[in-house]
Amino acid sequence: MTLSASWTKPGNVTSWLVGWVARLPARVQTKLLIAFLSIVGLLIILGAVGLQVLSGVNDRTTELIKLQRRIAAYRQVQHDATNQLYSISTALLLQDDRMLDAALRQLSQFGYDLDRMEFVAVSEVEVLSQVRLEYDRLTAGVTHVAELIRAGRTEEARKGQRDEVVPSADRLERLTNQLVNKAEADMVAAIEATEGAFRTSRLIVVSFAVGSILLALGLGYIISWSLIEPVKKIETRLRQIAAGDFAQQVTVANRDELGVLAGNVNQTSKQLGRLYQEVQARTAELARSVGELEALGEVSQAVNSTLDLDTVLKTIVAKAVKLSGTDAGTIYVFSSTRQQFRLRAAYGMSDELIAALSSQPIELNDAGMGDAARCRAPVQVPDLGEGIPSPSQKIILDAGYHGVLVVPLLRPDKIVGALLVKRREPGEFDGQVVHLMETFAAQSVVAVQNAKLFGEIEEKGRELEAASRHKSQFLANMSHELRTPLNSVLGFTELLVDGIYGELPEKAKATVSRVQANGRHLLGLINDVLDLSKIEAGQLTLALDDYPVGQIVRSAVSAVEPLARSKGLSLTATVAENLPLGRGDERRLTQVLLNLAGNAVKFTETGAVDILAHVVDGHFEIAVRDTGPGIAPEDQMLIFDEFQQVDSSSTRQKGGTGLGLAISKRIVEMHGGTISVESVPGSGSTFRMRIPIRVEEVKAA
Repeated sequence: MTLSASWTKPGNVTSWLVGWVARLPARVQTKLLIAFLSIVGLLIILGAVGLQVLSGVNDRTTELIKLQRRIAAYRQVQHDATNQLYSISTALLLQDDRMLDAALRQLSQFGYDLDRMEFVAVSEVEVLSQVRLEYDRLTAGVTHVAELIRAGRTEEARKGQRDEVVPSADRLERLTNQLVNKAEADMVAAIEATEGAFRTSRLIVVSFAVGSILLALGLGYIISWSLIEPVKKIETRLRQIAAGDFAQQVTVANRDELGVLAGNVNQTSKQLGRLYQEVQARTAELARSVGELEALGEVSQAVNSTLDLDTVLKTIVAKAVKLSGTDAGTIYVFSSTRQQFRLRAAYGMSDELIAALSSQPIELNDAGMGDAARCRAPVQVPDLGEGIPSPSQKIILDAGYHGVLVVPLLRPDKIVGALLVKRREPGEFDGQVVHLMETFAAQSVVAVQNAKLFGEIEEKGRELEAASRHKSQFLANMSHELRTPLNSVLGFTELLVDGIYGELPEKAKATVSRVQANGRHLLGLINDVLDLSKIEAGQLTLALDDYPVGQIVRSAVSAVEPLARSKGLSLTATVAENLPLGRGDERRLTQVLLNLAGNAVKFTETGAVDILAHVVDGHFEIAVRDTGPGIAPEDQMLIFDEFQQVDSSSTRQKGGTGLGLAISKRIVEMHGGTISVESVPGSGSTFRMRIPIRVEEVKAA
């Protein structure tokens, strides 16, 4: 089978191999294991080939050593043969018996060398046999010549030497030379064979090494790309997914874990795409809901920030039109007396259309608004052009509006009005829009009710304000009317007690004294009520003038000192030196300090009452400290209210109206100051008033 041109290119072959490996139905671990085992197998084969080559080299080396030994042995034979021939020739020439014997012994030794050579040069048996034959001939000839010489037959010996020994020696020399030449030729051939074997072995080893490396690299490349390529595709797909592209699919030919991973990525992309669409839809829905909530918040803010009905209703109808996607809207208010709907707010309509709708009365039997009010549910008209419209609907249709949604404004027991939104295109209104308009309708009902309640509250407030003024005026007038006869009564009782009209009996005198004491108490009550009435009526003013703080303190001490002395209390006053002159109402400030000091003496049974005056941060600070019973924390804020005391038992035991501290607080505040109390039950109390040193203008009461 022949490959096409496209498949014969290296790149296409590589791609085909990578794809083939990728499509193998095996795990990545298995593929990598096969590749590693293949490389290990190649290394084993390469090692075996190397060992084989080394074994051949060793054999060649051994053979060369053997050849070297043969050459050395042959050369030794050649050398010995030459020496033997020389010795024999010399012995025969000199005809010396001792030399002949020596030559014969050497010749016998040469025979021994030949016998040993047969074991060394096994491959040269034929040549060695010829050498042995010639040796035997030479030995026989030399022996025969030696015998002739010993027998004195010299001529025969020379002839035998010339005819037998010399030719035999020549032949023996030629044969030994032949052995040496043959051994050297074998040596050269062996060296050449060794060099050829070395080259062949080197080529085989290098070929196997290069092939192994190339195969390892090829396997590594194919395996790695069968893994890297799908990983890159999956990575690219993941980047697309991260960028928000969920429509693409990753195609991987692998039938291993990477193929499974690619399938999971595709499935994940598909699921993420579906979830992304759902999230987008949900986000759009949430954005729409947020917009609706913001609009409802603005409407709620408008309802809570203002009680002007027209402003609130205009805000509601404007937001209703914008959120419902319609073109115009109106709000009608229902009159229960006339049983009619009256236009109160509009948005997105011309003045002429508003005037036309305002002049058109809408009864409860109206086809749109009346049905919604009677059914207490929204009513929509998809197309006013279909059917017979009511007079108000005819006006809307003539203005170019076709779709109308009517939402009634309802309370549990009555009809408040109706909210209408209109659009020029006909069609049904979405259910969500209907629900939103119902919410706006509920806001409208709240706005109408709040406005009505606010109007009623304003009216009641005006009535209460007038009643308060009348009450204050009445109390002021009554205080003046009561003080005149009460002063007369007190004057007469004082005359009676002093005996101007004669001495009274003790019982009568005690009774008149009680009348005088109660009258003075009543006069103090009337004065307090008069002051409070003036403050509430705004008629109490301050007579501002310069005053020394020390004088105020001394006046208060002088007033309460008799009572303190009678109770055995220590009364002290500490005024800081070099106090500046103050500006304010000295009489009213003395009244406040007298009230605080009188209360301290009145409620303290044992111990001391201290009055301290100094300057703190540009203010006069006057404190009245006592060792009385103290005031509970929950009562400390109540005592500055009108007609409030710690408890009723104190009122009965100590007397008082509960107005002194309230009036004192008003007077101090008119000076721009503050009054406070610090007290722990059982450890006494400290009343502290702080007033500006200079009061430049009178504060309103």
